[in-house]
Amino acid sequence: MSSEQITQEAVPVETTEAVEPVAKPNVVSGGDTPVANWKSSISEEFRSDPNIEKFTEIDALAKSYINATRMIGQDKVAVPNKNSTEDQWNEVYSKLGRPETADKYALNIESEAVAMDENAIKNFAEQSHKLGLNNTQAQGILEFYKNNMESNMQRATVDTETAQAQAETELRAEWGKEFDSNVSKASALAKANMNPEILDLQMQDGTRIGDHPEIIKGFAKIAGMLSEDKLVSTESESVNSMKDLQSEISAITNDTTGPYWNHKHPDHAKMVQQVYTLREMAQPKED
Repeated sequence: MSSEQITQEAVPVETTEAVEPVAKPNVVSGGDTPVANWKSSISEEFRSDPNIEKFTEIDALAKSYINATRMIGQDKVAVPNKNSTEDQWNEVYSKLGRPETADKYALNIESEAVAMDENAIKNFAEQSHKLGLNNTQAQGILEFYKNNMESNMQRATVDTETAQAQAETELRAEWGKEFDSNVSKASALAKANMNPEILDLQMQDGTRIGDHPEIIKGFAKIAGMLSEDKLVSTESESVNSMKDLQSEISAITNDTTGPYWNHKHPDHAKMVQQVYTLREMAQPKED
């Protein structure tokens, strides 16, 4: 074997293999530091999914995943629809905090301004339970109702006091020194012949009937006419004290042959009314 042959066998032949080029990741320029486009590192199948496309940063995707993981195992509430049954709605109401029964509501019904009707509160609780309200919701509606009632009551009190002051000013200007006497006669006649609830009714302008100047003047005028006819005596010359009132009452009721005791007498009803009115006037006045 020649030296040339030995040399050719001893020297290894250098081979060349094809090497695929390494793909450079896409980058998105963000200021001075390029940021890798993280979506290019996931499969096209997931990359084009709408739930992935809405995320522009991988941190946002991670945060969403963490929050979703935390929700696993928590109690869920299925939202009913128009086709849901009553039992399905009741299940939702129970999960949202509705008491087991209407009488289980713990409602604060205390109010210093208005009296809360127990039957009305009971009906309210039953309706609240029917509508699926929890205790907080029911209490909130009740508070709104109470606040409105208290505001209306306060407003009515102010309106009543204002109307009374205006009526007094008007009548004092018209009657002068006769004001106290006329008001006393009108009040006695009204109390003797009218239901107090009627006098408390409000007119269209909000004024109580009993506070309206024309009503007071009307009662005072009638009382004056009755006094002249000896059917009603108030603070007139014939009756000017409690003693006089009691004396007149006794004179009428002690006359056993008079019209007061004779049911067939044409003046019987008038005399009974007169005694009733006199007794009302003889009642001690409250301060």
